[in-house]
Amino acid sequence: MVDAVVGSVIMVVATTSLLYAIEVAERAFDQAGRYPLNSEERVLLEDSVDLRGDALTEFWTTNLVNAPREVGRLD
Repeated sequence: MVDAVVGSVIMVVATTSLLYAIEVAERAFDQAGRYPLNSEERVLLEDSVDLRGDALTEFWTTNLVNAPREVGRLD
């Protein structure tokens, strides 16, 4: 009888751990790409785009800030 209770507790802990791991992974995917660029990444993009002033600001706004954060099916 005690073995069945211990086994049930182990199953509950294992299932809870699995569900928590899935939740953490989903949260990591949701937050991917939401971190600000570091200075090296910013310099690399500015040099590769070859824009200055308002054109550079428009580039950041249209391509990076408003970029979609999810990948979905196109119906």
